[in-house]
Amino acid sequence: MSITTATRIAPLLIFLTLGAPSMAEEKHPARGVRFVGPVERMAAASLSELSPTITLLAAIDPMHPLDQEAAGQTLSLFGREDLIAASSTDYQANRCAPLKAASDVLTEIERRARKTSVVIINESHERSEHRGFSTALATRLRPLGFDTLALETLSPSMPGTPEQYLPSFVRQPTLPYFEDGDGHYLSEAGYGRLGRRAKALGYHFLAYEFIDEHQAADATMEQRIATREEGQARNLAAYVHDHPGAKLLIHVGYSHATEAPRADGTRWMAARFKEMTGIDPLTISQTVCRGGGEKVQLSALPADEPAGTFDIVVDHPTARFVHGRPAWRQQAGDLPASIPRAFYPTNGWTVVEARPVGEPAASVPMDRIAIRAGDDVALMLPPGRYQLRVIDMGPWRAPRVSD
Repeated sequence: MSITTATRIAPLLIFLTLGAPSMAEEKHPARGVRFVGPVERMAAASLSELSPTITLLAAIDPMHPLDQEAAGQTLSLFGREDLIAASSTDYQANRCAPLKAASDVLTEIERRARKTSVVIINESHERSEHRGFSTALATRLRPLGFDTLALETLSPSMPGTPEQYLPSFVRQPTLPYFEDGDGHYLSEAGYGRLGRRAKALGYHFLAYEFIDEHQAADATMEQRIATREEGQARNLAAYVHDHPGAKLLIHVGYSHATEAPRADGTRWMAARFKEMTGIDPLTISQTVCRGGGEKVQLSALPADEPAGTFDIVVDHPTARFVHGRPAWRQQAGDLPASIPRAFYPTNGWTVVEARPVGEPAASVPMDRIAIRAGDDVALMLPPGRYQLRVIDMGPWRAPRVSD
């Protein structure tokens, strides 16, 4: 059924946590997750703020989600890492050699961060766990004077952009949350939580992505990469020059954190930034080593990586899933909250979002998950009171192939 305007489901007041206390124990809401109605239910076609990512999800066949090339990042954005873990190289264990450290991983990073003003950490765009680790790192670095969080995903603004078109982190910096329009990967709830924590800690946010207004139509991939890396490094170097004394935590994807030139001569952003500024950043990889142990550990740089590529290698355990969601979320304090069966579609995708009571729909929710017929998955939320929004995608149809 096509729904063109938002509809309201009867008020909902449920204490929904798998394995949680009974309804009679609602007088202790901190023990669990409370959904408070009414529930807003609408068609994807009626949305505007989520349209780019919704469009990407709509192109994926729910019954054969991996048939589409590059579906992994989109499924991760909508909380479905469980669907991609078996086939994604970002989840495959490679058993790097562990390093013995005198302290835990975060304490060792903190110790070494005291010697620099810039820390660069990377992530896989398919593993929300990396954003959870960066959230913990941002918390540890703030008392050391780190005051600027530069995120690759933040939407840059051209000079002279009218205020009403600026992203919310620029237009309304005191908001306690990011909005979906602030950056592509921010649509993933874990990334949104990184922003919430950093805002609460008082970080300033820096968008440093490079906009190439004069890209040659016949530029090679190597040329496009070089232009982007140079532009990102220059934007960061300009900020450091204009803000003496600032200390930056820079969160990037994959190779942008590479500090040493590659064997083929490729220089990524971190290497260029180091050359431009003379600052030796502490570079941390979460992507080159996976599945080395039962807990997060430090590992040696793999032999096939050039010496000095990264200063620190963080090795996360092989991902496990509970109720279709990454187990690390529960270990970090989230509770699995069941999704009412009435919300599951008979065909296509449905997206379920949970926001703290009173927050607008533009905010990045505390959790967002795409569900299909036959799924049995859960929302993952810290204890608290939430409102639900349900977005119906409608029956799935194969995208048209243009001539």
